[in-house]
Amino acid sequence: MKDVDILKDLLENRISNQELYNHNLLTVRNPELRQMYTQFRDDETRAVVKLQQKIARLEAPTGIISKMFPTKPNY
Repeated sequence: MKDVDILKDLLENRISNQELYNHNLLTVRNPELRQMYTQFRDDETRAVVKLQQKIARLEAPTGIISKMFPTKPNY
């Protein structure tokens, strides 16, 4: 299994977690629990963005021209 495939699986899992936290936010009334779910959701959101960036870098072309003139910034 390629690294990009593993990252894509992990990305799907993180998005699923994010959806679960969003769903729980709609149903929970306890303010402390809502705050906790909000923090968890925000953590997942940051992880999703980082994974998407890593996947984009791995799938980007590797030719000399693409290294000299990248279409997306290399973080």
